[in-house]
Amino acid sequence: MSFSRAVAFLWARTWRNRLVRQVQRLKRPRYLLGALVGVAYLYSLIGRSVFVQGTGRGVSLNARLFAELSLEVSVLGTLMTAWVLGADRPALTFTQTEVQYLFPAPVTRRALLHYKLLRGLLSAGLAALAATLFVGRFTSPRPVLFFCGAALAMGTLYLHGTAASFVRAWLVSRGRWGSTVRWTVVGLVLLAVAWTLLSTLRVHPWPHDVSAPYVIREWLRDVLNAPGPRAVLWPGRALVAPALARSGEDFLRYLPASLALLAAHYAWVLAVEVPFEDSAVAGADARTRQRAQRGNRGARSGTIRVGSVPFVLHARGRPEVALLWKNLIARKRLGGGLVMLLAFVVLGALVALVLGDTRLFANTRELLGPMALMVAVAMAVVGPSAFRTDLRMDLPKLELLRALPLTGRQVVGAELAASALTLGAAQWVMLCVSLALGVGTDDATLAPWSTPVVLALMPVLPALGLAGLFVQNAAVVLLPAWIPADSERARGVEALGQRLLTLVGTLVVTFLGLLPAAVVALLVGYPLFTVVGRWSAPLAGLVAAGALFAEVALGVAVLGRAFERLDVSEEQSNEA
Repeated sequence: MSFSRAVAFLWARTWRNRLVRQVQRLKRPRYLLGALVGVAYLYSLIGRSVFVQGTGRGVSLNARLFAELSLEVSVLGTLMTAWVLGADRPALTFTQTEVQYLFPAPVTRRALLHYKLLRGLLSAGLAALAATLFVGRFTSPRPVLFFCGAALAMGTLYLHGTAASFVRAWLVSRGRWGSTVRWTVVGLVLLAVAWTLLSTLRVHPWPHDVSAPYVIREWLRDVLNAPGPRAVLWPGRALVAPALARSGEDFLRYLPASLALLAAHYAWVLAVEVPFEDSAVAGADARTRQRAQRGNRGARSGTIRVGSVPFVLHARGRPEVALLWKNLIARKRLGGGLVMLLAFVVLGALVALVLGDTRLFANTRELLGPMALMVAVAMAVVGPSAFRTDLRMDLPKLELLRALPLTGRQVVGAELAASALTLGAAQWVMLCVSLALGVGTDDATLAPWSTPVVLALMPVLPALGLAGLFVQNAAVVLLPAWIPADSERARGVEALGQRLLTLVGTLVVTFLGLLPAAVVALLVGYPLFTVVGRWSAPLAGLVAAGALFAEVALGVAVLGRAFERLDVSEEQSNEA
């Protein structure tokens, strides 16, 4: 059997075994239900735009301009980082199994190189498919053309990164002369780009009246269409042009250049004679040792970064405080989702500045105040999923927690406290910013209610976040098999469905718990409104927060008893 046929057989059997294993998992109810929900969600999200034809929905000018600019800049950034960042060795990674079975086999170096390049191109195709399903339908009226163009672009970028790593390794082998040549060329390219940008800005200076509607968008379009920037952005435009083609004729017009770039990069990789076997073996051995070390420390526990100590843990005191102290210094996935939320908010503001009406930015206070309030409210929704320094982090160690000389209520309360404190502190910071800057103070209708509403949200939002955290931790105790450990990377449509079910369950249970608090707040706030007016809002918010805290306290007591009866080994045997 030839090497190519053996590789095709290996890949076919691997995908077949993976599919069989995924289908076998559907025999378990939680995976079957998760798969059904995941498929329904994916169809509702992308199915109609991909499989239902004849919609005729076009792409707006602002969306297309932003997509073109962002893709071109990202392509240029990828090309530049391929020569500046990273290790100076061939960027070909082999697994320990591939090293063990392929390297001693009667296989030529070129055949091994073709094998890895083909795998890399297939991975680029899968990435292009994901980009088409989740991004392409918003930026291109032809999703199929977007997929073909994205596959060509990502494949070319992969080959360019591989070729650049080969050239860098070759230059390093030449000693100081090679390093001098590399950094001289990089410096000259950066100087040329800077000179081109400065020359263009002299011809197209920054507009004087930036508050005029869409003036920055027009200025940006003039700058990008100038001869100098067009030459600088040509590599990026040549790669993204097929993906953003509006018709089949445009795609066919851009296709020859993209195919030529792909073929040239493939030939470039094959032409550079750089030995990659030694670095591949060393990399595979290093990854194997790292996996073994993680396994010896308990691979399921994940990687925990220890931060600064929030307070001194004394030898005497309440024992559950030790759990709170432990979780506060374990910065594991602490607020990662909120960082992404803030990044999206800032990105949206920049997009509005560049493509929209910049008069919104004439008064910074009018922008930052509502933005801070919006982030604080969003934290109450996404915060329980982002702050995970609680039972979800200690899921692999539930048996160890149960062995501690603590009651179930103490363990659950202490585990819940760390995430609640950090989430509440972040919400208070955002609310204080919005209170200091003022929300709606320039509106005659909203101005009288600005401060009372923000003061009412100060106790309500942390209580709402605490309720969401309680529901997430209750799922760990009541349904531990449904909650994967942080170090476990659950994949597949069934895993997506399980996350959706968990999210929906969290929202439903939190909403049901919010109803009694809302009723109590209404009963207290409405009579007070006739007496003190709008200042009844903070009092009603305080009463609602107290009701939520009381519900969570009662739930912690009930959940503590369930935690004491929890048998993790039985749950694991049911999953086996």
